Order: sequence, then C-alpha cells, then structure tokens
Amino acid sequence: MTPVAPTRDVARGLLAVTLGLVGQLSGLGLLATSAWLITTSSLRPPILTLSVAIAAVRLLALLRGLGRYGERLASHDLALRMLARLRVWAYRRLETVVPGGLSGGTTGDVLSRVVADVDGAQDLVVRAGVPLMTGIATAAAAVVLSGLLLADTWPVLGAGLLLAGVAVPLLARRAGRHAAEALAAERGRLAGTMVETIDGAADVVAFGATRQILAALDRGEARLAGALRRSAAVAGAATGLAALVSGTTTAAVVALGVEALGRGAGGGHVSAVAVAVLGFVSLAAFDAVGALPDVFARLDAAVSSARRVRGLGALVPPVADPTAPRSLPPGDPALAFERVSVSYAPDGPAALERVDLSLAPGEAVAVVGPSGAGKTTLALALLRFVECASGRLSLGGVDVRDLSADEVRSRIAWAPQDPHVFATTVAANLRLARPAATDAELAAVLEALGLGAWLAGLPNGLSSELGERGLSVSGGERQRIGLARALLADRSVLVLDEPTAHLDAHAEALVRHAVRSYAEGRTLVWITHRLAGLEDFDQVLVLQGGRVVEHGPASVLARRAGPYAELLASTPFPLAVPSRA
Repeated sequence: MTPVAPTRDVARGLLAVTLGLVGQLSGLGLLATSAWLITTSSLRPPILTLSVAIAAVRLLALLRGLGRYGERLASHDLALRMLARLRVWAYRRLETVVPGGLSGGTTGDVLSRVVADVDGAQDLVVRAGVPLMTGIATAAAAVVLSGLLLADTWPVLGAGLLLAGVAVPLLARRAGRHAAEALAAERGRLAGTMVETIDGAADVVAFGATRQILAALDRGEARLAGALRRSAAVAGAATGLAALVSGTTTAAVVALGVEALGRGAGGGHVSAVAVAVLGFVSLAAFDAVGALPDVFARLDAAVSSARRVRGLGALVPPVADPTAPRSLPPGDPALAFERVSVSYAPDGPAALERVDLSLAPGEAVAVVGPSGAGKTTLALALLRFVECASGRLSLGGVDVRDLSADEVRSRIAWAPQDPHVFATTVAANLRLARPAATDAELAAVLEALGLGAWLAGLPNGLSSELGERGLSVSGGERQRIGLARALLADRSVLVLDEPTAHLDAHAEALVRHAVRSYAEGRTLVWITHRLAGLEDFDQVLVLQGGRVVEHGPASVLARRAGPYAELLASTPFPLAVPSRA
C-alpha cells in the first residue's frame, strides 16, 4: 500500500491553483488600475471618466481578498486530507513490521518520521506547489501587460523576474540542499535521543549519568541549531538578493518609461499615466514571485521530509500476507507446530529449531524453560509476528502462511509479558479487547483476577485515569490488566506470556484459577518460568536453546530425571500454594 492521491485530490489542487490565480491576477489588476486612477485623477478629468476605474478597483479588491482566502482554504483542505491519508499509511506500514521490523532504526527516528516529517511533507502543497504555479502565471501576465504598455520594457521585466523568481531560488536550493537534509536528519537523531532519555530516565538518575545525557542532548541541540542557522542564512540571503533584483528592475522599467516619454517613443502613444502603471505592474509582478525563494528553500525541506516518510515503505515486514488468503473453517481450530524453525535474521541463529506441538481445541499446554529458550518466539510465530523459516504451523488444519495475519489473530487472544497500559481510563483499557463489554463484565473479570479491592480503591472506579503508560499501577496490576484484556476478547486460543511474573504465590494461584475458568473449552498456551500448578495442564513443553527437550504431563515429567525435574529442583518458588479460598 502506498499513499496515492485519489482523483478528487487532483480536482482540489486545481481548485486551489485557480483560486490562487484569481487572487494574484486580481492583485496585479488592482495595482495597475489604481496607478491609472491616481495618476489620471491628478489631471482632473470629468468624474465619469473615472467611474469605471473606481468600480474596477472595488471589484478587483474584493476578488483579490476572496481569491487569497479561497486559495488558503482549498490548499489547506487538500494538505490536511493528504496529511491524514499519509499518517494513516505510515501507521499501517509500521503495524506490519512490529514488533521485529524496527531493527534497522530507532524508535525516536521513526517517531520523528511519523510526526515531524509527515507534517513537513504537507508543505509540498501549501507552501511550494500552489505558490509556485500562481507566481509563475502572474509573472507571465505582468510581462505581457508591460509589453503592451511599452514594448521596450518586457525584456527587462522578464529578465528581472527570471533572476528573482528562478535563478535566485535555484541558487538558494542548491546552496540549502545540504542544510535541509542535515536539518531533517538532526531532528530525527535528537528525537531519538529524547525518547530514549525519557524512557530510561529512572536508570539515568539512579546511576548518576544525568550530566553525560544532558551533554549529549546539548550536543544534539547545537547540531540542530547549526543546521537551522545554515538553512535560515540561505533563505535570508535569497530573500535579500531577490529584493535587490526587484528594486533594480522596477527602477529600470520606470527609467525606460521616462526615457520613452521624453523622446515620444512608440509614435507618441506613451503617456505619463502609462509610465506610472508600468511601475506598479513591475511591483505587482515581483510581489507574485517574491515568495519563490522561500518556496524553493522549503521545497527541499519538504522533499527531504517526504523522502524520509517514504522510507517507512522500505521497512520489510517480517511476515507477508498471501496474495489470495484462505479462510479458517468455522469452529474452534486445532493448533499444530510441525518441525517449525524460526530465525530473526536470514543468517542468524535459530530462535526455535524443529519444534513439534499439537493441541486439540480446548487443550492447555504450559511452555517452560530458562530465559532465551524460545518461549516468547513460539508465541510470536503463532501470532504471525515472525515468519517460520521452515516447517509448518497450522491453525484449523490450514497452514498459517496461507492465511492473512489478521485472520490468524482474529482467533487468538494474547497477553504479552509486558502489556501496554494506555493513558486513559480502566474501562477504555479493557474495552480495547471487547468494545461492547458492560461495566459489570469488566468488574467481574478484574475481581476474578484479584483486582477487586484495587478497583474499589480507585477514586472513580472504572472511569479512573491510569496515566501515561500506566505509571499509576504496579507491575502486577499492569500484568493482570493485560490478562483481563485477553480474557475479555473471548477468542478460541489464549496465548499468555509470563502471566504471573510479578505476582506472589497467593495472587498467582488466583490468576491461574481465573484463567482456567475463563479458558474452559478454549485452547490455552501458558508461557511461564513459574512451575506451580502445572499439574492442571494437559501437557508441558520444555524448551532449551530453541529446542523441545521434554514433552508430556507435568506429573510424568516430574518423576523423570530430566530437564523438567532439574527445573523443579532449582525453582525458587514454592510449589504448594494457597487455595483460592
């Protein structure tokens, strides 16, 4: 998918240009007519001689205002529509590469592209495209009008307009291209540093690294300020040079008119009134092209921003949907890993290697093993966040590579190891999984997970705000909010990654009991370091180094002198836990 402009946007662009031309040409006509009216009035002609010009001045003044307002309205409407579409495209593009697709860049840089660079790309319409076309058209009209008034003036005016409207902006663009590219890059780098600093603020303060981080931010700010100064210097020099060309050309045009008036050039048809009109026409022409140096200066920055946004399209999704996806059969699907291997890089080590696992609808499996064993990778493969390098992973008897990722995820509810809590209410966080859930249903699932007292202690109950990234809740509360979302989703397969990692033994027992109750009749994949209560599961899968080293019921594995028995012997957590009562 690419952010292609629909046909209606072309029509909106033409409307913006047309209204801009109405405003610019009306301004040109207004200055020319005003010059004729003022100079003619000084000769005290009959009032009827001036009546048409007076009416024309009023009409052109009205059209000038309406044209400029209409152009701003139409161009900003087009830019905002394009901005909305571009931002949605960027978000959808990022959605396909999360969580493993940002390895080639930083979160801050991507944030800068989605926010600052997307905003900067709209300048292509508002501050570049429309002013460029209207300025050129108005300048051409002024040259034609000056030639009609005095043939000797159009080459001079045309040359001055080319210098001020084309040569100077092109020089400015050439001189400012490096500064514009450096400016966009420095903004991205500084945004990346800021995001990382904010995310790691607690560690920075705890280890006394504040001075080093502030020094790094100061250096980044200094580089950004330098790029801004270079960009501003180029734009200022271009504007000053354009003003010099404008003044010199206008003086030359008026001088030619005065000379022609003195010697009766053009068969005596040049009048003092025409000379005054020539001067005002020249000023109006340069007013039309006066924005072009800034247009070209902004053009490079806008093009650079657009290029960085388009760079999001170069991110390769770890999983690609088939061109003709199949549909899952109705009912609860069976789940099967058949010699599945997963690697996060083409030449990298295998995170999972030849894994076999088969689950009938309604079965529960506990996946255990040390850190780095591949437990989370197994969940990511099932959710179609990473691709299988080899083997076959099927859902309902259909290879997941023949299904769209959305089709697979529509049957799976996931509670990650570190669930995100949004800066909104408790209810809104939970209704992310089931928008139609009632308050009673939300309260019931929280009560079942042991959060009833916590909910009762909140100032506004389900309407209480949880703050930025859920900083007002503890790790255990955050974990159970993520679990509540997964349970409310009411899907055929539950994948829970470290669901009791932050809980004590009593809370762990409550959570395990609640999950088993809610998961009755559904397939459950329970990924954990904690070995308590695994006797309730149909099977236990022991992973080490990405391989399945043991597989079977917990009671059978505990009696063997194998990896599971070793984990039991080394676990720091008690296996006898209080009952739910």
